[in-house]
Amino acid sequence: MDLYLIRHGQSTNNRGDNHVDFPSLTDLGCKQAYLAGKVLKDVNPVKLYCSPMLRAVQTAQKVGSEINLDPQIIVELHEGGGIYTLAPGKRMDGLKRSEILEFCPNAILPETVTEEGWQFHQAHTKEEGVRLIRRNMEKVINFLRESHYDQEDKVAVITHGRSGSILISTVLGMPPGRDYARFGQNNCGTSLIRISSDMTRLVFLNRIDHMPTEYVT
Repeated sequence: MDLYLIRHGQSTNNRGDNHVDFPSLTDLGCKQAYLAGKVLKDVNPVKLYCSPMLRAVQTAQKVGSEINLDPQIIVELHEGGGIYTLAPGKRMDGLKRSEILEFCPNAILPETVTEEGWQFHQAHTKEEGVRLIRRNMEKVINFLRESHYDQEDKVAVITHGRSGSILISTVLGMPPGRDYARFGQNNCGTSLIRISSDMTRLVFLNRIDHMPTEYVT
């Protein structure tokens, strides 16, 4: 399996606007996503998966329109940033099912995404957040292995900076450490992980040559 990992396009939080829990893509982020989709068109992936967070859903909608695939939501791909800063008693339930479909009408949603949203498991420290994301990434990797046992399958995954870095660490069997910062990725940077019965290797990390310099964030 060839796993193409793409960080979402630039969000309003990435741009430095006032922080919000679920930022949307900026105009530049939409352009980055379009260009990432153009690159994946040559790859011809069989599936497109994405995080349920707004900026990832919007990125997947742009990418999916270029590669003619409906984005499939995997809740465990969500980012961990902000979980550990929640005030006591505050809940972050995620986008509702209808809200995701408003932004991406052709999204394929699991039953766990309802009109009550999808549930975060709250972490109280950065370390707990890293451990939580790592457990989620283990679930994602197991799902991908089971679903794409054919070594010729190519799949695309839209995720986030921290969770994407931890996914790479996890699939390579690296210890947790500070792996939320280990594999840095620009917005819509593309990485390729090749997984076979013989070996798993990182073919390239954070490729950004599909974007002009002024688009790189």
